[in-house]
Amino acid sequence: MRRLCLWPAVAALLSACGALGTPLTPTAGDLLAAPTSLQVGSRRLSAEAAPSLSDDLFRVRVQVRTKRGRVPALAVTGVYVVTENGVWTAPVAERDRRDCGGDRCLQGTGRGAADGLHPGEGVQVVVSLEDETGRVLWLRDARARVE
Repeated sequence: MRRLCLWPAVAALLSACGALGTPLTPTAGDLLAAPTSLQVGSRRLSAEAAPSLSDDLFRVRVQVRTKRGRVPALAVTGVYVVTENGVWTAPVAERDRRDCGGDRCLQGTGRGAADGLHPGEGVQVVVSLEDETGRVLWLRDARARVE
């Protein structure tokens, strides 16, 4: 009988936490805390972003590079841009993922509405990467400017 009384309380607590297994949208603070270099196995990775604005379309190409050896088995899954107005985000479609320079670079491109962005604006770009086990890693470009 006692166990039956606990179920409504457990259900209420779980519903307050949101859907289980649903990734949360990161805040600007979370994204700005992402590292500018990332050690994955024996490889040190860095990111270089090229945000560009054309009419009302915002496009952000991010390259993830290593100086030595091969880039580990990672997939570029999303792009986040921290601006004065908040966080812009775009998923990276399978067709927008590619190698860029042999085995030392991967690339992903996010696209979406410009939402108040302006050419010349300084932004922080963070890329989300997923490894073979499904673990998500974030990597931030040290500095980027909207072209």
